[in-house]
Amino acid sequence: MVWGERMVTSIKDKNSLDLKSHQILHLWFSSSFPIGSYAYSHGLEALIDDKLIKNKNDILEFIKSILFEGTCRNEYIFIKATYEGIKVNDLVLASCSSKERQLETLKMGDAFRKIMSESWDYTINNETAFPVCIAQAGIKFHIAFDDLVDFYIQSFISNLINMCVKHIPLSQKDGQDCMVSFLGMMKSFHNTMKDYSLDDLRSSMFCADIYSMKHENLTSRIYVT
Repeated sequence: MVWGERMVTSIKDKNSLDLKSHQILHLWFSSSFPIGSYAYSHGLEALIDDKLIKNKNDILEFIKSILFEGTCRNEYIFIKATYEGIKVNDLVLASCSSKERQLETLKMGDAFRKIMSESWDYTINNETAFPVCIAQAGIKFHIAFDDLVDFYIQSFISNLINMCVKHIPLSQKDGQDCMVSFLGMMKSFHNTMKDYSLDDLRSSMFCADIYSMKHENLTSRIYVT
């Protein structure tokens, strides 16, 4: 390869791809963007410590549930509502099932809005939940909703899988197998969610909600939530 060689001479073959938007999204959801997501397990640490999640199949069952019936479902709706101009921050915070869930979304939101203010010259209000911060920034920088929510959900799930790989522990291959399986769920997820609105908010992941509370009282823990 010759350094500096132009690998693509035209973007006509990639006209569905907004390069600027995707570059922004890759940065926002990369490990170099300091929101500290690695510090949060969303209650998984407690589930793993009680041996309720022990292997790849357990993780995939958890991912499917959180995607269609838990946090991802509701945060998709919250992001969509924000794109539609509806103010949902108070509702997002009120819907948190535990003190730690609210701490998680506020701390990540604080970190995100701090960087947006200092490096991107865009101000987001204090005490704004993370999905609302992301949605407001997406609107500001003209990011298409479908693109933003794909990156958001993938980043969320990837962080949980990575946490499981380290804490159960599992092999890196098992972690990648889980990511591939998750990507296979996304088409069905979009088809299910595309017509949902705030009227469709719900969660039936009671075990995960309870363990997000139980995590608060773990004697020894690595993760903040």
